[in-house]
Amino acid sequence: MLNFSIQRIINKFSQPLELILFLALTISAQNFFSISDSKSLSSESFQPYDSSKISEYEKQARMQGYSDEQIDLIKSRYGNTSKTANKSVIQTTEPDYSYQLKDSTATKSDSINNAFTDSVYSEQEDHLESVPYFGYSIFKQIPEAFKPNTVGPVDPGYIVGPGDVLRLAVWGQVEFQYELTVNNEGKIFIPVAGQVHVTGIPFIELQNKIKMLLSRHYSGLASNPPRTFLDLTVAQLRPLRIFIMGEVKSPGGYTVSSYATTFNALYSVGGPLTQGTLRNIKVLRNGEEITTVDLYQYLLTGKCTTDVRLQNNDVIFVPKRGKTVTTTGSVFRPAIYELKDDENLKSLLDYCGSIPTSTNIDRALIHRILPFDQRQLTKSVINIIDLDLKKHLESGEDYILCDGDSLDIIPLTNDLHNYVRLDGAVYYPGVYQSDNLSLSELIFNYGKPIEKTAYMKRADLIRLNDDLITTTLFPVDLDSLKVDKSNDMKLQAGDEIIVYEKSIEKPTDLLVTIEGEVKNPDTFTLDINMTVMDLLIRAGGFTRNAYRKSVDVYRLIENRETHDTLIKVFKINLPDSLDFTDQNQRLFQLKDRDRIIVRPDPNIVINNYVIIDGLVKYRGKYAIEKRGERLSDLIKRAGGLMPDAFPEGAKIIRNNKRVVVNFIRALQNTESKENVLIQKGDSIFVPVRPNAVYVHGNVNNSGLFSYDKNSRARDYIDRAGGLADSSHFILIKSPNGETEKIRKRGFSNPRVYDGTEIFVTKEKPKEKAEKQGPTIGEVIRDTLAIITSAVTVITLVVKLK
Repeated sequence: MLNFSIQRIINKFSQPLELILFLALTISAQNFFSISDSKSLSSESFQPYDSSKISEYEKQARMQGYSDEQIDLIKSRYGNTSKTANKSVIQTTEPDYSYQLKDSTATKSDSINNAFTDSVYSEQEDHLESVPYFGYSIFKQIPEAFKPNTVGPVDPGYIVGPGDVLRLAVWGQVEFQYELTVNNEGKIFIPVAGQVHVTGIPFIELQNKIKMLLSRHYSGLASNPPRTFLDLTVAQLRPLRIFIMGEVKSPGGYTVSSYATTFNALYSVGGPLTQGTLRNIKVLRNGEEITTVDLYQYLLTGKCTTDVRLQNNDVIFVPKRGKTVTTTGSVFRPAIYELKDDENLKSLLDYCGSIPTSTNIDRALIHRILPFDQRQLTKSVINIIDLDLKKHLESGEDYILCDGDSLDIIPLTNDLHNYVRLDGAVYYPGVYQSDNLSLSELIFNYGKPIEKTAYMKRADLIRLNDDLITTTLFPVDLDSLKVDKSNDMKLQAGDEIIVYEKSIEKPTDLLVTIEGEVKNPDTFTLDINMTVMDLLIRAGGFTRNAYRKSVDVYRLIENRETHDTLIKVFKINLPDSLDFTDQNQRLFQLKDRDRIIVRPDPNIVINNYVIIDGLVKYRGKYAIEKRGERLSDLIKRAGGLMPDAFPEGAKIIRNNKRVVVNFIRALQNTESKENVLIQKGDSIFVPVRPNAVYVHGNVNNSGLFSYDKNSRARDYIDRAGGLADSSHFILIKSPNGETEKIRKRGFSNPRVYDGTEIFVTKEKPKEKAEKQGPTIGEVIRDTLAIITSAVTVITLVVKLK
């Protein structure tokens, strides 16, 4: 540990900038100092320094009383740039006028602490999972109200200091207004009265002081009633420059509001880290500790008697968190708490809000990490201690807790004994007190059976036996119990009584279904004496398309063992009107699970239309007048074909598909099979005569060619430039949709009619089979080549010899 603190350095320097310059010059390995542009600190005020400046500031430090050892300790603590390669930089932001001194070693120390904490508590991870640290969450969100303000009202106790700007306004017999800046000596200059010392005076006293001073020159201020009036306000607040050090996210220098307290300052910078204390935050001023702030007072009571208003150059130091104890289980605020050295079990229970009435005070568990001197190789590092919580609560005796302890307070289990349970078809089911309670009192006086649904012939009393495992069943006749009290019995704790519904004897959900051409097809509850007419009325009656003269009723056969059929069908004839007084209709009554089918009227045809378009005399929509109406009938009703119509190419579209029909045969011979029946939704189209033949596909010049009655299929292909390579076969599609296939090489050359389409397909390329090995020809060829080469070589050798 260092034998001096950074506060002692502050005591030796009159201005905080001198301290920051000193630290920056002793820290920097590259002798570089940078500062960003700010209204409060100008970047032009500082320039890079060379190594001679370091010696100069070391000399100044020695003149202030520091030894060489202390100076070396500062340099080794903040310098060490050979490892971190970081610079300590003063950062100022706009418009907060704040600066921060960042320590490059802070991150390293935080990581060491976190690693230590993780390793120690790893065995308790499951036990302490999701338990928060108490108090730290309040600092997660920083409202705008806690950011430094440069203007705004001040309270009467505000201490005026250098940098404040005061606005003095006088009106009445005389009128003037001045803005007066408090200089570094703590004085302001009023043109009439001269210099006035204002530093260190509460604002309300300063108002009275200036009023008395000016009343010597303006008598109207002191007259009664006054004829001259004075108002003094703060036009601009000075920024307070403080240091927040220790276990915070970014230790360094900050600018805060002039009337900020310790809590305000910590709140504005995000508060302490979780490894920092909330109980022992120190405020140092001029080298002396002026107060210790306990934030638990704020958090638990809303007030803090130790908080103070900050002044320029104050240092807020957040030490490491002290004794830490976790509380879980049956408490109002389970969390991880920080205790002072003299605080133990009683204080911990106060902080967590005490314990609720549903707590088992006979026993609590403490998970304790053994101190170093108590650990042995054969023992676990973490032990469990049984705590007699009731003893300490009744006697008031405290129990000493250690750092790292975890207190688990156990809640009560379900310990009900004197109760019975009533369930089933009663108005008030639930749990009742069993003391001196009889069975009839429970059922008829308290539970009250539901008359419409309760089954009064049988209820059950289930009682736990002495072995506390098995049960005994006692059937109860509720009708007899109601009139004869001799059947009554006293209930015992743990008894369960069940009152059944009538549906256990026979089904009560009798249903019938109606579907088809009714307004509300659905499944309905079967009433006694319900007839088909009654169900039709309940279903809203017939639709406009319903067949009203009869309906079908499907009924399940009850005894299927004696019948081969599964369903019996009844055809029920209906009167002209739904007359429910018709006694003949009431003879047939519906039964459970009957299904009534109301069919559509076959004589009602909806959207029975055909559309005729193209070269007919009267185009448009035509209704099918009668069943069996054919194509020729519709063409005749449409006025016949126009002179330039092309009946060979006319077509019928049905369900988005073409019906292949020879129109000429259908119109010339009405008895022909080509004279097809027309269906609703059909669309008939008669095109104009094209006088052309369409040739396309795998030809050299596809297109429309003029029709020549003497030309045949291959003639048109020749006119299209002939077949291209890889042609496969030829498709000839007649105008009526019929298609004929011919080979590309052959004698077939059919006649082609006007409007015909000729399509030449292309042969797919053959996929080359993978080579499995050399063929016989390749083997013979290679063998002969080898023999020839050998003979040649032998001949040359012989000649050479």
